[in-house]
Amino acid sequence: MGLDDLVKKAKDVAGDLTEKAKDVAGDLTEKGKEVAGDLTEKGKELAEKGKDVAGDLTEKGKDAAGDLTEKGKDVAGKLAEDAKEVTGIAKGEGSIGDKAKAALDAVKKPGAPDPQ
Repeated sequence: MGLDDLVKKAKDVAGDLTEKAKDVAGDLTEKGKEVAGDLTEKGKELAEKGKDVAGDLTEKGKDAAGDLTEKGKDVAGKLAEDAKEVTGIAKGEGSIGDKAKAALDAVKKPGAPDPQ
């Protein structure tokens, strides 16, 4: 085999390798497109789930805020009643010691009915 034959054989092998590389590159490109499409779909699914979770959390937050508001109103109402009761005790009859004891008992039992 002469030098010209070796050069021709090398060119044939290079051409074959080039074609094989193009085939592999095409296969990889197609596979990459498939993976990208799959990832895009998964991303969309996760985004939707994220929206659902955010909505659920928002609703739970609103419910919790409403519950806390109601509890706050209840506590404020009881405190207002206790303040009226202590004011009534302070303005009522009896010694300072008796008034202090009665006021202390009233504060120890918030929201309890006035014993008087």
